[in-house]
Amino acid sequence: MEKIKVIQIAHASHSYFANKGDKLKDITLNDWYSKTSKQLRKYYPKIDVECWAPEKEDKGESSFTDSGVLFRFFPVTFSPIYALDFSIPMLKELKKEIQKSKKENYKLIIHLHEYHNLHGLLIATLFKKNKIICQHHGGSPPLRHLSQTKRYRLFFPIFILGQIWENMVLKNIDSFYALSQDEIDYLKKVCPKSNTRFQTMGIDDFYFNSVSKTSARKKLKLPQNKKIILFIGRINEVKGVRYLLDSMKELESVELKIIGFGPEEEKYKNYAKENKLSNVEFLGGVFGDKKLLYLSSADLLVLPSSKEGAPVTVMEAMARNLPCVVSNVGGVSLMIKNKENGIIIQPKSSEDIVLGVKEVLGWKSKNLKKYAEKYRWKKIIEDTVKDYYNN
Repeated sequence: MEKIKVIQIAHASHSYFANKGDKLKDITLNDWYSKTSKQLRKYYPKIDVECWAPEKEDKGESSFTDSGVLFRFFPVTFSPIYALDFSIPMLKELKKEIQKSKKENYKLIIHLHEYHNLHGLLIATLFKKNKIICQHHGGSPPLRHLSQTKRYRLFFPIFILGQIWENMVLKNIDSFYALSQDEIDYLKKVCPKSNTRFQTMGIDDFYFNSVSKTSARKKLKLPQNKKIILFIGRINEVKGVRYLLDSMKELESVELKIIGFGPEEEKYKNYAKENKLSNVEFLGGVFGDKKLLYLSSADLLVLPSSKEGAPVTVMEAMARNLPCVVSNVGGVSLMIKNKENGIIIQPKSSEDIVLGVKEVLGWKSKNLKKYAEKYRWKKIIEDTVKDYYNN
C-alpha cells in the first residue's frame, strides 16, 4: 500500500478559544483536528500524521507529541481577528514538506480544517498541485458571512474580492466534508468536480453501551417518576438557552437539566430565579461517565440553537437511544428525520420547544441507535482514508 503522510491544519490560533486559566495544550487536544488525527493513528497506525496550527501567542515555533501525533505551532504573521490569521513560517514549512515527499516518494495529504478563511484560501492557492482535503467547521462564504454580520458592511468591496478569490481557488481542492445541505449545494455549484459529502466529527464506541434509565437515575439520585429533559452545550444566546427557559414555564411537570458553562451562565441562572423556574437545574460542566449517565437518564435532549454545524451532542444522544428536539439549523436536517428520531423545530421559538417536547414525551420506545451508527469514529476514518488513497 502506498506510503502516506497527513498534515492536518487547524483553522485558527487555539488561543482564540481560551478562557482565563485554560492551557493551550488542553484546548489543542480537544480540537476536532486533534481527535481526527488520534483516530487515524488508532485505526491506521502506518499512516504518519501531524497536526499544525498558527498561534498568535507564540513568538517562535513549538511542538509536542501526544498519542503518536506530532503537534507543531507556528507564529502568525497576520492576526487582526479570528479567521484572518495566517503564518508565513507555516507556509514555508509546508513547501518544504511537499518537496520532501517528492524526494522520498511518499504521498503528502494536506487536510485543512475549514477553508472559508484566509489561511485556507492561501494554502489552496499556493499548493494547488498537492492533494488537499477540507473539513467544513461551520464557516460561511464571504458574501453570506457579510449578509449575516451587519458591522462588516462598510468592508463590502473586500468581501466581494474574497468571494471572487474563493470561487477561483476552491476548485483546487479534491474533497470537501460539509456540515449542512446549504454548504453542500454551494460547493457543488462553485466546484462541481470536487468530491463533496456530509461528514462530521465522530463519536466513540462507548456511547453505544446500554445503561437503563432506571439504573442511570438511581446512580445520579434522580426521581424515577419524573420526565427529564437535557440540554448539553455552551450557555449563551446562540444556543437558545433563553427560549428553552421560557418553554419551562409551560412545562411545569418536566425537569430540565442544563449541562455546560459559558460567558452568560450567571445571566441565565438569574433569569431562571427571577421567573421562579424551580424545575430547572444548572449542573455546570459534566464529563466522562457522569455525562453518559445523564444521557441515559433523560427522556429527551433539547438543543434550540440559532446556529450550529452538525452538533456532536445529537450524535451522542442518538447513540444512547435518546430522541432529540433540535432547531432546523446547520446540518440538523441531515441528522434528524422529523418525527422518526426527533423533532425539528424553528429557532428562537419557545412555543415550538413546548410542542416538540410534549410530542416526544408521548412516543413509545424506539430504536434510535441505528441512526447514530454512521457517526462512529471507525466509519468516519475509513471513509476519510479512502479519499486519501484515491487519486
